[in-house]
Amino acid sequence: MILLTFNISITEKSRESNNKFSATELISSIEENTKIILLLLELHEYHATFFVEISLAEPLQKLLKSLSLSGHEIGLYNVNSDAETIAKTKRNLEQILQKPIKGLRQKSHRLPYSEIKKMDFIYVSNIEESKIDFLWRKLTEKTEIYTENELTVIPESQSPYSQLPFNDYVLQVTPMRYYESMLLESLKSDEYVMIYANAWQLFSKDKLPFVLPFYKKINLGRSFEDRLESLFQFIDEHEIAVSRMKDYLF
Repeated sequence: MILLTFNISITEKSRESNNKFSATELISSIEENTKIILLLLELHEYHATFFVEISLAEPLQKLLKSLSLSGHEIGLYNVNSDAETIAKTKRNLEQILQKPIKGLRQKSHRLPYSEIKKMDFIYVSNIEESKIDFLWRKLTEKTEIYTENELTVIPESQSPYSQLPFNDYVLQVTPMRYYESMLLESLKSDEYVMIYANAWQLFSKDKLPFVLPFYKKINLGRSFEDRLESLFQFIDEHEIAVSRMKDYLF
């Protein structure tokens, strides 16, 4: 089973847009990138989970409603928000979608599980920073689902074959045949593999609305779109099941 997830966000290390993009243009460009992902999912008849950054939930309401109506799960992605802001955003989005928001994704800025549980989240998806040194380090946390404070915690998946995590950057730069071997080897020993990518990876490097380090400009734009399509074709050929997070967990 593959748990397929996408982040709709602005890169955490580059919060300021450059002069080529106004706030409205930035939102429009994120919508366009996400729609490319949506089209690929529809072509392969997959349902995925989209985690939208707290600050983007309101301006992307129309897009999120479209994703939800297409059968995809919507979760929240906390980059640097406090509990009050998250709870308010969750309530507002639930009213718009007419569906409960069950999942919260978090990276370096993490809230206590007790606070997350009070906001009526059912699960937490913890991810780690994907830096250039990923080739020389293992994930620092557990790699299997566990329960804490009555919350289901889903950490990143890691390949026992290569010891690489199935994160956004590994998908972006690893040769696809090697990545596919990692995936098959992992599914032989694990019941599921959680994969995640970002809508901003669909930006071409010459049209980026924010600053990225040099090593994250590799295989952006059409190259990354081709990688997703190659991955999806591989999944189809090997008849691997794909699931939203909430369907697998509950």
